[in-house]
Amino acid sequence: MNQRETYAAAWPQLHCGEVHIWKACLDDRLPEEHRTLLSPDERVRAERYRFAIDRRRFVAGRAILRMLLGRYLCREPADLGFVEGAHGKPRLVDDGRPSEELQFNVSHADELALYAVGRGGAVGIDVERVREIPDWEGIADTFFEPQERARLHRLTADRRRLAFLQAWTRREALLKASGDGLSGETEGRASARDDAFSVGSLVPAPGYLAALASGIPAPRVVFRTWSSPSEPTFLQPMQAHIISHESHSFFSK
Repeated sequence: MNQRETYAAAWPQLHCGEVHIWKACLDDRLPEEHRTLLSPDERVRAERYRFAIDRRRFVAGRAILRMLLGRYLCREPADLGFVEGAHGKPRLVDDGRPSEELQFNVSHADELALYAVGRGGAVGIDVERVREIPDWEGIADTFFEPQERARLHRLTADRRRLAFLQAWTRREALLKASGDGLSGETEGRASARDDAFSVGSLVPAPGYLAALASGIPAPRVVFRTWSSPSEPTFLQPMQAHIISHESHSFFSK
């Protein structure tokens, strides 16, 4: 069995009702030929970034996405096609039409990227670096429910920072799963209450908070860490601290 066959055989199976979350470092060195996996439009988008580090991270993020999805679909990464919805959520296309075969979503903060891949329902993921948010009150007044705002005001500064980012990532993950996105949101509170989705929070790495929203009923969530397929640890489990508030379950309504 050659390296490609070994790689394919070791790839985790994605069953209906499952969500796989992959963590990747966008600053890890990727072979130069991985840039050729990107479409002409993606290469043009990469060149629009002013700073070299942002260009490199964009190229790495798109190349990894293509390699991940290509392995699940048993297709060449460069052959995958994408279309964006009304609010920018990308979807796979097959023969020019949107495909429902595989659902995915991507988020990154600095060098950390998270990829959610699922079957059987839409997924949305969001990650943020833990940091001070100077205008947290203005953001909360615009997007958060009254009870959420009241809770934030009762907390100490340190706890408020974490609680704010947890609420924010959960809201963004929900909106990304639904395909609405904050860019198209006029009544964000109503969108975030959509009972069609469940949402859970996690700490994917020290100093970061993330959330996963899923339209898959009671999904089984599998965590993985991405590294180059040439490395022996490319399928190592992802170490993630799960934030849970109800019955030790990843998801809560």
